[in-house]
Amino acid sequence: MSFRWFDLLVLFGILQGIICSILLIRQKTTELNKKALIAIILVLCVLSFKIEIHTLNLWNTKLFRYFPLGIDLLLQPLLYVYVLSLTKPGFQIKGKILLHFVAPAVFLFYSIAVYFAVLPYLTIYQKDLVATDLYYNLIKTAEDIFSVISAFVYGYLCFTAIRAYQQWLNEYISDTRYPALNWLRNLFIATALLGAGLLVNVLVDYTNQQTYSFYRWQLFYLYLTFLIYYLGLKGLVFTQEAATVEITYFTEIPAKQLKYEITELAAARVLILTAMTADRIYLDNELTLHKMSVFLGLSTDLASATINTLFGKSFRAMVNDYRIAEVKLRLVDPRFHHLSMLGIALECGFNSEASFYRIFKLATGCSPKEFIKSSASSRN
Repeated sequence: MSFRWFDLLVLFGILQGIICSILLIRQKTTELNKKALIAIILVLCVLSFKIEIHTLNLWNTKLFRYFPLGIDLLLQPLLYVYVLSLTKPGFQIKGKILLHFVAPAVFLFYSIAVYFAVLPYLTIYQKDLVATDLYYNLIKTAEDIFSVISAFVYGYLCFTAIRAYQQWLNEYISDTRYPALNWLRNLFIATALLGAGLLVNVLVDYTNQQTYSFYRWQLFYLYLTFLIYYLGLKGLVFTQEAATVEITYFTEIPAKQLKYEITELAAARVLILTAMTADRIYLDNELTLHKMSVFLGLSTDLASATINTLFGKSFRAMVNDYRIAEVKLRLVDPRFHHLSMLGIALECGFNSEASFYRIFKLATGCSPKEFIKSSASSRN
């Protein structure tokens, strides 16, 4: 057994995944999303170990020949469960959701059965004969095909769930503690590339054996190692931040927004502007579209249509714009110099330090400290 740079990178990625899983387990929170995240990271670690069995020549040993690592199909439903646990209040793994794990369980039990069936035999030749009699190659081909199909199906389901959640968040919620899940959307883009790589490798392997190159699979597993790094570190930070808020309700966005006359929208716009500039309702850090609509005596549909049409932005973006403007005024006002930046942010409607700095920099192109220095320089 000899180690190469490839083996060291993959094994180091596996170690990093295990360490992140341990750190997640040690956190006091017990939410389903954290458990799902741990399971995903560990599955990725197991999948990475599959290539090591071959590159380290363990596949030709008695113990590791046909070692049961057939969990390829488990990753996709776990990712789906993770997304649902973050976007659906009160989500639990029960009922129909359990059906998503039937296929992974079938293939896993089959691989375990094959492993114990060949384990008593001493030679590789005997083991291969027994595995062939059990249709091992045929079943593994079917598993590869299902894995490719599953990657695209669950990718679509996850994207749909995240998009619906983000649309609801932008249209109804101003609470900055609620996660936007942009990092998770980026993860699924990266996962889509992984699925495309899997598709290419499977097609090449089973349509033209002569062009098979083990380097293609090494590249695939190096990319998988990168995903372990990204998901482990990003997921660890996100789980700590997400513990500060719990999604308790979720309003489905109507497929078609009601149409209103321009006079209705204009009248509603005046009310919204008054509420923002005179009443400064944006200072309420738990302001929602529903709460604002009740305050104005408007329906949520009319308020949403007015903001989208006449303001040209979402409810969340509009409220944050007013909050940022208020923060900028207070940062340069001597009357508020006794407050810290976080104190000013909290008084202006923000309730998360991380989200405040992120939103401020996105809106102004600089950090709060840089804004203060710039304002001081312009006055001088």
